[in-house]
Amino acid sequence: MSPRKIKVLSLSLLALKTILLFHRQCVSSFSPLSASGMTKKRRQSAISSTSAPAATNKMITARADKIPKPLLIHWKGDDGDSFGSDYRLTELKGALAGVLCIPFGEVILDVTNALNYGGVNLANKPQKNVESFNHAIQYVKSPIYARGAYIRAVERCSLAHALYEVVAESYAFDSLADVALLSDGFDDLKRGMDHSDASWCVRVRHFGESSGSKQDLLRYGGRTRSVTKEKEVCLALKPLLIQFGGKVDLKRPDVKIYIFDGMFHNSDRMVLTRRLANGPQIASIDPNTRICVTNTPLVPTAAYLLCNAACLRQNATILDPYAGSGTILLASAMIEPTCHSVGIEIAHDGLVNRDDIRQDFRIRQLSEPLGLLLGDCTDESVRVAARKVIGGGPFDCIISDPPYGIRESTLEMDPLACLLECIINDRDKGMPMLKTGGMLACFVPCRDDQTLDDVLPSDDLLAKARLRCCAHHEQPLNKKLSRWLVSFVCY
Repeated sequence: MSPRKIKVLSLSLLALKTILLFHRQCVSSFSPLSASGMTKKRRQSAISSTSAPAATNKMITARADKIPKPLLIHWKGDDGDSFGSDYRLTELKGALAGVLCIPFGEVILDVTNALNYGGVNLANKPQKNVESFNHAIQYVKSPIYARGAYIRAVERCSLAHALYEVVAESYAFDSLADVALLSDGFDDLKRGMDHSDASWCVRVRHFGESSGSKQDLLRYGGRTRSVTKEKEVCLALKPLLIQFGGKVDLKRPDVKIYIFDGMFHNSDRMVLTRRLANGPQIASIDPNTRICVTNTPLVPTAAYLLCNAACLRQNATILDPYAGSGTILLASAMIEPTCHSVGIEIAHDGLVNRDDIRQDFRIRQLSEPLGLLLGDCTDESVRVAARKVIGGGPFDCIISDPPYGIRESTLEMDPLACLLECIINDRDKGMPMLKTGGMLACFVPCRDDQTLDDVLPSDDLLAKARLRCCAHHEQPLNKKLSRWLVSFVCY
């Protein structure tokens, strides 16, 4: 054998050894963090990990938008919370409205399902499960806003798992590298470019029938990973990967490169993507991680949904007239650190300790509320005090989860109607609670014998309050009760 052939063979063996080591480390390094059952030390780590923005997303946002590329949005699973696809899109639209500082009704968001699983062995699978799986990843083919807007929006969406930029599409691994090289999706990672020292890793995910084995198909609804395929992909992408200046990092890479197959209507389609952003770590404000918790705390997902439905913007002033233990105030501070919030709570410190609420903000390094007032929001003097905290003017947003009044037989009027009466009264006296163009977002309870029209305030009351409904979505709570997330704009 000639020396040249020996050298080539040695290099090939070295490359193969590197790939095998790469994937062996990958398998051994996987250790998911569960939000439930965390130790105090791990829980504190989860809290602190969400207080600083990811360097990866800063790097990607800084890239120039030469040609807008299609995007993939990977949604979180239902997890029994009954927040369906309508909730997902409403939350994303509200987040985009807040990021872009435009009205909710002007946001354009056109998505299609990236999965079309017909599959096999579905005889015993409920149709809603099939639909849920097919809605798990959605395709934004022609993004009309800057990449950075979608990144910031996804980072604040509780129902979003991740956002990906589609760099190349093909029917074979070998041709993905050629297509990617013609794109500018990874140009910043090449030697001599802006982020040539960024670390990276490659992952392959299979969906639906292309998952391969019969056992995979029986595991309906879950994505699968193949180490063998990842080895094959690394070799196939060699023309692209050898141009990167950074090192491989399997644990905390700056750039995560994903290949999805089984996408769209053709199960042989392969998509090469770059992860742009992750959804927020909402587990850091779970009730079991907080000092101040009431008997019926609002779950973090619901708090995020309310804040995004209110199109929370930079430097926004926020009022929660039924603040409780402050979940909505915590979520608003995580979504937009520049916001200025005020909470009103009728319970005294023996039930809802305001120092404990502030401590929950401090340990997460979040901006504390400007005021946590003791009193009843239907008391005019309390509302005056709330406005005084922000300088005397009206609020940009009123966000709340009012008491539902189902067990409170002494209530003469439901809490939302009471709140609207307060808004009307204050405006008539020349001291409006809500700015023109401001948002009111809240939950409204609904029994199984009621419709949305039965539980919403009357058209006359809404007109007097100068509120117009923007969006409404139902969340079943049990067989007898559901709640509607409703958002209004002040005109």
